Order: sequence, then C-alpha cells, then structure tokens
Amino acid sequence: MKATIKDVAKAAHVSTATVSRVLSNKKGTYREDTAKVVRKVSDELGYHRNISAAELASNEVKTIAIIINNTKTNFWQKVLDGIQAAIKENHRNSIIFYAGNNDEAMLTEAINSALARSVSGILLIAAKANHQQLQLLNRSGLPYRFVSIYGSDDHETKFISSNNIKIGELATQYLINHGHTRIGLIGIDKSNTGKQRLLGYEKVMTKANQVVEPGWIQYGNYSFECGEKLFKRVRNLGLTAVIAASDMTAAGILKAAHQYGYQIPQDLSIISIDGTFICNITAPQLTSISQEFEKMGRISVENLIQGAKSQFIPVNVRERESVQNID
Repeated sequence: MKATIKDVAKAAHVSTATVSRVLSNKKGTYREDTAKVVRKVSDELGYHRNISAAELASNEVKTIAIIINNTKTNFWQKVLDGIQAAIKENHRNSIIFYAGNNDEAMLTEAINSALARSVSGILLIAAKANHQQLQLLNRSGLPYRFVSIYGSDDHETKFISSNNIKIGELATQYLINHGHTRIGLIGIDKSNTGKQRLLGYEKVMTKANQVVEPGWIQYGNYSFECGEKLFKRVRNLGLTAVIAASDMTAAGILKAAHQYGYQIPQDLSIISIDGTFICNITAPQLTSISQEFEKMGRISVENLIQGAKSQFIPVNVRERESVQNID
C-alpha cells in the first residue's frame, strides 16, 4: 500500500497541513528544521505530493510534465503540437523531459525529475515503461497518461492511442482488397505496439486463408535505415506488397527498391503506417494508414485534466500512389 500524507505526518510528528506546506514549497510557513524532517520521512516512505484529478481541474497546480521518448519515427512532433495547443487552451504550463530512445535509465531519470517538481500530471509520449517505472508513477499519486502507446501489464494504466490491432487489420485488408496475398510486414519491433500490429496482420491473413511464409515478417526499429536494410532481405521472397511499420521505414524501403531497379507500385506495392508529411514528399506518394497525431495530443491533455478513461483515436486509410490493384 502506498504511503499517504497522513503516514508522513504521523512519522514526522507534524500535522498534515505542515506536510502539505513543506512539499508545496510554501516558504515562510514552516521552520527549516521541520522541513528537513518532513522531506526525509517523505523520501523514506516513497511519498510524493498527491495531486488528484479534481485538483488538476481546479488549477491548483498548472504545470503538466511531458516526457518524450525520441523514437526513430517522426510522428511525435505532431503529438507534441497537439499537446501544446491544448495546454494553452486550458491555461496550463508545461515542462518537457527527454527520455532518449527506449533508454530505461533515461526514462527513469525523466520520471524522477518530473516527480521532483510541482506538477499536476504527466504525459508520456511513446514511452515504454517497465514494471518498476509504472510502480514509481503509481506511488506518486499523480495522474498520468501514456500517449500513442498502450498495453502494459498494468491493466490500470491509462492511455490515449490509436488501436494498433486495427491498424494491422486495416493495412492488410486494404492490400487483400487490391488483389495481394503475398504481403510482408516490415520494420515492426517486439514491443506491445509491434505485437499488436502483428496480431492485426495475422488475423486478416488467417481470415483470408493466406499462409504467412518464413521471412515475410521482418523486425526493426521503425527507422529509415531499417527500411533500407530490410528491403534487401525480402526482395527475393516473391512479395507483391509490404506493410511498412512507419513512414520512415516506408521511405527507406522505397529508396532501396529504386536502387534495385524496382518500379513502385508496378513491381511492389507499399502501404505505410502513420500518415505524416513523409507520405506526400516521396515519389510515388505513399498510401498510408493515417493516425490523427495532433488530435491524439489534444485529447491526452483534456483526458488528463478530466480524469477520463483510456481512449482510442480513430485511424483511416489515405489512398495515394504506392498501391497497385493486381486483380
């Protein structure tokens, strides 16, 4: 059971009001020797100042912490744009913490740094938290939301994200509807996000009575370089279409395909996941499963403030030029 303000007050032999004033840094309302005792006890008990959703909505503390995991894709900038717009509309402030690229130590440091400040809630963009990090967040008593990622072992974890299973299903079904049956899935990782998209792909392939042959699924890290490298592994497998794990991966596949003399989509159809501006600047332009990243960011702030339930943001197919009908 996590410590409460009453536990800290009892152990420090002070009132709960004193604990609140000390941890709120309301200088001039307590003695410094008392503050040292309160802070020491608070640390020992693992207690962080508890800001409830109601206090968040009432503007008692106006700063929202944003923790960014810098993935190899380019989607998170739009998410951040949406977050900042909603923060401004709701008269809040923000403080941003950088967590590296899937770096557990940096993520833990970012969470601790956020909790050490007077913030009213935390948004974690594309951050893959482990069990210990989830415990740290839960013990803090602060509301938090994972943004663009979901599916931890902690079923109480709240999130705002696209439905990754639906993404895998939509991409695969779109290609099947265009006559493709030899379909690869290129560049996903082995995290929950990758597993969810793989599940969607497999569900549709199974429903269509299509056997997934060895090599059709290639793991990576969603990057441009990953797309270039993985195309070389699949180019002789007889695939007629591929689902790229991200727009950056799709751009890498496209570059490598051109280098090997492939015509897109005549020789290989590509559908990308994300639908960022990358899809519009490639030649040909990339058909995509498009996510509403800015909306995702906006809703994450509103959801945090309101203490609402987890929410999926709808996705859609955006047809461009990179998929050919082979019926």
